[in-house]
Amino acid sequence: LQRLLEITEGSEFLRLQVEGGGCSGFQYKFSLDTVINPDDRQGQRGVVVVGVFEQGGARVVVDVDSLAFVKGSMVDFSQELIRSSFQVVSNPQAEKGCSCGTSFSVKF
Repeated sequence: LQRLLEITEGSEFLRLQVEGGGCSGFQYKFSLDTVINPDDRQGQRGVVVVGVFEQGGARVVVDVDSLAFVKGSMVDFSQELIRSSFQVVSNPQAEKGCSCGTSFSVKF
């Protein structure tokens, strides 16, 4: 939470997307963004916003398609000797992942 607040300015937020690829079938993609897209929102009659998560002023946005792959997950910031990055940890939708933590396979 602290690192996200440090790097975002104004209306910026962290966007989490899931894409096909990586060594396990799917991969996480993080970016900074300022625009909430129509597919970031889901719910009956467009009333409920489920793809925007906020805590302590820090926001993470997930599009509807990606949300199915990360529902119930936790996002954390990891700082290591070789890299520093945001990562998805403890994803209940993932069956297994690669050692670098950026790709995963889905439970069926």
